[in-house]
Amino acid sequence: MLDVLVASTDPDFATTGDVLLLTYGSTTTDTVESTQMIDHLGRLVRRASAWAQSFVGVPGPVATYRETVAGFGDPYLRLTATPIRAVLAVYDATDTGQATDITADVRLANRDAGLLARNQGFPWSIVQRSIGGDFSLGLTGALIPNTEAAPWLVDYVAGYVPLGGLSTDSLNYSTGLGGSTSTGSTIPEEVRHGVALRTLEVSVNPTGVLSRRVADLSVQYATAGPASSGSGAEAWLQPFAARVA
Repeated sequence: MLDVLVASTDPDFATTGDVLLLTYGSTTTDTVESTQMIDHLGRLVRRASAWAQSFVGVPGPVATYRETVAGFGDPYLRLTATPIRAVLAVYDATDTGQATDITADVRLANRDAGLLARNQGFPWSIVQRSIGGDFSLGLTGALIPNTEAAPWLVDYVAGYVPLGGLSTDSLNYSTGLGGSTSTGSTIPEEVRHGVALRTLEVSVNPTGVLSRRVADLSVQYATAGPASSGSGAEAWLQPFAARVA
């Protein structure tokens, strides 16, 4: 189970200036008709940022999480939110009042994949079917699929630091295993461009229709709409899709 302890305050992965640059080759506001258009583009940027996360799988903006995680008998724990910025605490049980803090035994193995490692490993907590009686013949019970418990509790900070950066007095700024949360933006330029491009696609073709015909007149749109999987923006974003779910 993944819980958000401190949500992000800036979910946008691009700016209206990025969209204006793609559209007009300039970031100045005198290229648009009104401030209402700027506001409209701002709303589309937010929608495009959410689309990048929900549809493509790009990691979200930086936030603080508490997650209960299953072990699978190997050295690794796999966290959901990425990239990991800092690990605050790791416990061997979900009740912090009874659990042991094992953070000192854990290391950050892969920030982008959300992997923590421990030399002692993380035991597999799957349920095994019991076999008893005179006819068990010494056989062990079968492992029951999808019955893993999640006894490991992890508090951590993960996600992209927003374009405006992150102040050290932010609730999502922390110092822990893996270092301190970056104060500068960590959104890759490709993600920023992809979100700006998606904003432009939706602005040009908000209904998602790829072609229209009225009598003898036929129009084929050059950019994909919101519902299409053929989006040019998706090609920019796909390499950054989270690999661990």
